[in-house]
Amino acid sequence: MVMKIMKIDEQDFNLPLTFKFSYWGKRYLFVAAALMVILLLSYNNSFECSWHFDDYGNVVENASIHIKQLTWDNFKKLSYGIMNEGRISRPFSYLSFALNYYFGGLDIFGYHVVNFLIHYFAAIFLFLFIINTLRLPLLKEKYEKQAYSIALLATLLWAINPVHVTAVTYIVQRMASMAALFYIMAMYFYLKFRTSLRTPTSIVFIILCVLCAFLALGTKENAVMLPVSILLYDIFFIQGISGETIKKNVKIIVIPVAVIMTGFAISYDFSSIVKDYEFRPFTMQERLLTEPRIILFYISLLFYPLTSRLTLIHDIEVSKSLFDPWTTFAAILFLILITVVCIIKAKKWPLITYCVLFFFINHFIEGSFLSLELIFEHRNYLPSMLLFIPLAILLVEGLKYSSEKKIIFYPMVAMITGVMIVLSLSVYIQNDIMRDELTLWSDNVKKSPRLHHPRQGYAVALFITGRLPEAIIELKKAEASYESALITKKGVTYGCIGEYYYITGDYEKSLDYYKKSIDWYPASSYVPLSYYRLSLLLMKKGLLDDAEQMLKKAISFKPQEPGFYLTYSELLIKKKQPEEAIKKAQTVLRLNPHSKNIYKYIADAYALKKDKTAENHFRMIDKKLETQMIK
Repeated sequence: MVMKIMKIDEQDFNLPLTFKFSYWGKRYLFVAAALMVILLLSYNNSFECSWHFDDYGNVVENASIHIKQLTWDNFKKLSYGIMNEGRISRPFSYLSFALNYYFGGLDIFGYHVVNFLIHYFAAIFLFLFIINTLRLPLLKEKYEKQAYSIALLATLLWAINPVHVTAVTYIVQRMASMAALFYIMAMYFYLKFRTSLRTPTSIVFIILCVLCAFLALGTKENAVMLPVSILLYDIFFIQGISGETIKKNVKIIVIPVAVIMTGFAISYDFSSIVKDYEFRPFTMQERLLTEPRIILFYISLLFYPLTSRLTLIHDIEVSKSLFDPWTTFAAILFLILITVVCIIKAKKWPLITYCVLFFFINHFIEGSFLSLELIFEHRNYLPSMLLFIPLAILLVEGLKYSSEKKIIFYPMVAMITGVMIVLSLSVYIQNDIMRDELTLWSDNVKKSPRLHHPRQGYAVALFITGRLPEAIIELKKAEASYESALITKKGVTYGCIGEYYYITGDYEKSLDYYKKSIDWYPASSYVPLSYYRLSLLLMKKGLLDDAEQMLKKAISFKPQEPGFYLTYSELLIKKKQPEEAIKKAQTVLRLNPHSKNIYKYIADAYALKKDKTAENHFRMIDKKLETQMIK
């Protein structure tokens, strides 16, 4: 291996200061090592970032994935996601979380390592897919000499793009990155299947392709567009674009359409779509009108990813009609023009056309009629995989052209190097923002001050760190803010305000806000706490029957919470029901054998029964207190 300055040779057009290898295997090894080093430098501060947002419901508080034994029953439970309504939901995503938990519990470092490795291998397979595509017979003459440089540069531009930080560092968005990994693997193995000259080898590749397609679909539903991507790939680069080819493939297009429809039928409840829009601050029509503007915004983010433009929850104005705002019609018209140009120029520019269509195709699911939030950066992870190929071609051709003109060549090299450094630093900055809940939400509030969700997240972070006066200020602002996701999520804010007043001793206000919380968002993870607090407040008022109803509802949401049964025992003693109080106390000991407080209620229950064994339980309390003092 020798160092050399960039020059054209018969093998490739090498980037500056890269190694010249004797064998392609060594060049691939260099790519693997370079990607690992660059990604580690970019993401080295991501491994201690905290849990965020949906991480809690999907991982931290999701009992289904908290497995301690690798059994079929455990795997079956986790395959239903967090809804557990009998419908299989992203089983391979939850399986990966479950395996993380099995080996490391809730130590977040292990989850970050897996997320990082998924991103790394996605980059590796992306490089392999691009370089092998550029060597296909239909593209070979034009791109083969520069295939290595184009593939490496396009992969780097994608891999260290800061837009992808939420897909890599935000634990739950492993769903997006892992689906993309299996997706690009499936496409790579399909390419190898179509170009393999030996039948046994081709059989292995098609089996691997189908397996990866199955894994992708079982990881996230947007992978259902894979058959369309593969069909177009085959037409563009294997068969070649012609009238005859298109006619022939129209007949078989029924197959990928059937696969997509079947995939949707399995993974999505269509009956819920219209109903879900009742809880959105926008209609289906408004969402469809808004998404073209968002697609163009995504493109601008990918090519101009300033950290000041990146955030978890974006504030996007909803399109009320074609001309409100006027950019709605402009965006739709622009996307139509791009699509028409791609179709017209497909035969002349097949590679560029396919890269653009791939981006649009893989935004279709999350950018269409489904009742989802309008915008998230992680949705670009898969669609943008091929988007940087045209830019990489342009840059490599520019370097090739200017290689003999030093006055142009060296500034271009410096510019490309500078861009890579800036992208890597931007990734580092975005990871620093995601360090914990305070840093994430305070940054999001600055960038989207009009929205409810960032203010609520920031308020909760302040609350947890004990900064109550600041927390209530943000909660009040959140109460008056615009809810861009689910309008019912204001119920979480009401629950937090109720908690503030409970802690500060204003029980009447606390009672009102807990009731508001339940009325606004009956499906919230805060609901068990709201019911529980209501039971405590009603007990203070002496309304024991009402308090019992609230406790029962809290337990129905969270049946494994020992604290609820502890309070239930106290309540039953107040109601002079010692036998029932003892049963609830036994449940507490089953869920938490180390509970100290429960022995007091057991003793009180036996005393209420005038049972002599009550004295033994009072002694047990003394022993527990003595042990606690020694510790």
